[in-house]
Amino acid sequence: MRTLREVNRQLLKAIEAPPDTGEEERLDRLAASFWARTRHEEYPLDPGSLCRLRYKLRRIAERTHEERAHHLWRARELLDEYAAEHPPRRQT
Repeated sequence: MRTLREVNRQLLKAIEAPPDTGEEERLDRLAASFWARTRHEEYPLDPGSLCRLRYKLRRIAERTHEERAHHLWRARELLDEYAAEHPPRRQT
């Protein structure tokens, strides 16, 4: 759970990074939906959710200023760590 809290922290830092570019509202919605999905430890994020979130973070990071992009790239790295620590469960 610590890793997911740090992902959320990075998203919040990205939102607060000046200057305002109009991306803040989209990032705020993304952070809120991410946090809502991660509040229950017994339900880890599924691979599809992780993939979509990583894609959105990459797209925003590629189009924004350096300080904000730094936080978004860090959030992606943390999501990679989370995915490595929580491999998908096999259904039998």
